Amino acid sequence: MGIIKTKGIVLVESNMGDSDKMITLLTPGLRKNRMCRKRSKET
Repeated sequence: MGIIKTKGIVLVESNMGDSDKMITLLTPGLRKNRMCRKRSKET
């Protein structure tokens, strides 16, 4: 799976391990998508 760019509203955000997050988005097509965001807490 590659990188996907889309616009949406974050419904749920939860931590997975030290630096990853699992997010659920509501996209313009009114579909609910669940995806993993890698290295989102690095500074």
